Amino acid sequence: MTPLATASLAELRTLLDQHGAPAFRAQQILDWRNKGVVNPEEMRNIPNALREKLAEWCLCDPLTLITRQQSADGTRKYLLQLDQGKCIGKRVECVFIPEPERGTVCISSQVGCTLDCPFCCTGSQPFDGNLAGHEIVAQVLMVMADLRRDPLPVSLSANRVSHIVFMGQGEPMSNEKGVHDTLKTLLDQLNISRRRITLSTSGLVHGITRLGAKYPVNLAISLHAANDALRDQLVPINRTFPLAQLRQVLDNYPLPAQRHITLEYVMLAGVNDREEDIAALARFVNRGRERVNLIHYNPHPASDFTGSSSDHINTFAAALTNRGIRTTVRRSRGDDIAAACGQLNSSTPTAPENAAPA
Repeated sequence: MTPLATASLAELRTLLDQHGAPAFRAQQILDWRNKGVVNPEEMRNIPNALREKLAEWCLCDPLTLITRQQSADGTRKYLLQLDQGKCIGKRVECVFIPEPERGTVCISSQVGCTLDCPFCCTGSQPFDGNLAGHEIVAQVLMVMADLRRDPLPVSLSANRVSHIVFMGQGEPMSNEKGVHDTLKTLLDQLNISRRRITLSTSGLVHGITRLGAKYPVNLAISLHAANDALRDQLVPINRTFPLAQLRQVLDNYPLPAQRHITLEYVMLAGVNDREEDIAALARFVNRGRERVNLIHYNPHPASDFTGSSSDHINTFAAALTNRGIRTTVRRSRGDDIAAACGQLNSSTPTAPENAAPA
């Protein structure tokens, strides 16, 4: 069965032709799909008989929305159930982050995560499988449809999806096929510029090399420590791909003009926020190609870590800036609904109390 989420125009034309339906309907169907409409019943310019058949010929929507939560800042978190395939019955989360001039969807590439970083709430969830490309793209389409049905106040959001970040559940480079299939659809079908797509990885170097060769989107690295001894503890994949290997692959990653690789650095009190950590970052960062993004730590019950204070984060940022390193402090979004960095976890069997049903 053809997944509608990732179907190309040529694939839909072939499908319609095989069933004796007019090929010109393929473009109409894709126009709806690209607006987030995947239910044939909502495709108003498609004849009723074809709508019914399309639901039989295509896998129109592989996800069921279980709950949607909305933060005080307008951020929306969606709990989704997978309805077919290898992960049938499992759940994932994605997030929409609104701003007046842009809208960013944070998508998940796996159910749970394979990497087990000790400070991350997602890492405490057992790994239950890779998402297929159409299941990842369906998260984006679902957010588009939600914004059409229930737009946010214009003061909070442009009410459109303009940017995509692979920063939800899972390690994208552990699911290369699903992620590459997703990127192909986002770039070729949904016409989202690669300058508006960011993939975050903990540093699987071979995957980064293949990504740069095929789909050189913006790259973010979950760094969190700039010396191997500490990073081995915080980001265990470093034991397989230590910093020297990561340094080499980052230096060779293709960057468009005026773009930078982002080094993500969650601030953990007394762990990676010391003077020696500033010195280690100063030695590691390629100042011409990279910037450091400092992240407030979002605590969760499965972790004993605590976050650095805001004042200390600002001092740490100033110290890096004084060493010529481009440094920003990420503004936390959606932390009141556990939608902020490192908080996604879909293994809870029941919906949160403050969630609205689908």
